[in-house]
Amino acid sequence: PQIDLRFAANVDPSEITAALAGLDPARTLVVVVSKTFTTQETLFNARAARAWLETSPAAGARLVAVTAAPAAAAAFGVDPEHIFPFADWVGGRFSLWSAVGLSCAIGLGPEAFAGLLEGAAAMDAHFREAPAGGNLPVVLALAHVFNRDILGRPARAVVPYARRLRLLPAFLQQLEMESNGKRVGSDGRPVARPTAGVVFGEPGTNGQHAFFQALHQGVDVIPLDILAIRQPVEGDPAAHRALLANAVAQAEALMAGRSDAEALEAAGGDPVLAAQKAFPGDRPSGFLLMDRLAPQTLGALLALFEHKVFVEGVLWGINSFDQWGVELGKVLAARILPELEGGPAGVHDPSTAALIARLRGA
Repeated sequence: PQIDLRFAANVDPSEITAALAGLDPARTLVVVVSKTFTTQETLFNARAARAWLETSPAAGARLVAVTAAPAAAAAFGVDPEHIFPFADWVGGRFSLWSAVGLSCAIGLGPEAFAGLLEGAAAMDAHFREAPAGGNLPVVLALAHVFNRDILGRPARAVVPYARRLRLLPAFLQQLEMESNGKRVGSDGRPVARPTAGVVFGEPGTNGQHAFFQALHQGVDVIPLDILAIRQPVEGDPAAHRALLANAVAQAEALMAGRSDAEALEAAGGDPVLAAQKAFPGDRPSGFLLMDRLAPQTLGALLALFEHKVFVEGVLWGINSFDQWGVELGKVLAARILPELEGGPAGVHDPSTAALIARLRGA
């Protein structure tokens, strides 16, 4: 039977409620994934899931943990035999290939997960062995750094023309912006030039009706990465050809644009309308074309971007594997939570103090 795989990462209680809705605790395995077993969001959801499991006999047999802190997981109440450890040096956003991928291995099956690892390993070997001029992570990193630093373009769009890759832009937001969004280098000194830019995107063709107007005719030049799959995954082949036609057309339109003369003709000779129908062109895009979407392809694609991020970190002189910018908000949230639960007021700036007072109903 097919396994229903659900995720809950947000501390918003609506997410864990939706994830557990309609499930039978006697037939559900809860996998708690936390590197340190101290992350507030994860622990809130883990407690809720544990309490839900305990409404059924033998709940402990259906609670497992994936962590770099096995002792903390055991203290939480997970049977040591049900703890899947991984090394402390594995960064969270680079951890799919470790035991963190357990839920994917269960939900997709061992063959699919093995294919994912196989594709990633092939990209690892390519990155390690290929000359710089034909090394995909190096070439991609150089293109992105050139647009970011030399041409001063602070944002990049990522548009997969494949619904099954619709979450890729969000994945890259964390991979790139959390890894390389730094203003201080590994040596503790301010960086010499801009680092990671803003990454955003939606799947094509939906994105065409959302933000492509700004890509084509906006004041700012925003580079674009287009991803497409040559062979259809499922459904009507004619619809897939239409999807590919849109992907290629967007790349052509961004590069070639529409001249003033062409715009005037398209506007029926109206110069005012023609000015609005003209496209400047010379807007950069990269086109990543995959022959088919398979576990191996996806593994290689994710590893490609991981290595790309590492290369950028080397070029910028920053540590791509820490994320101190995440810490301060967590520390302050831990101080504010007791106040929202009725504890004594802390010392804050006037704006924060007023917000807390309002939330407390004062």
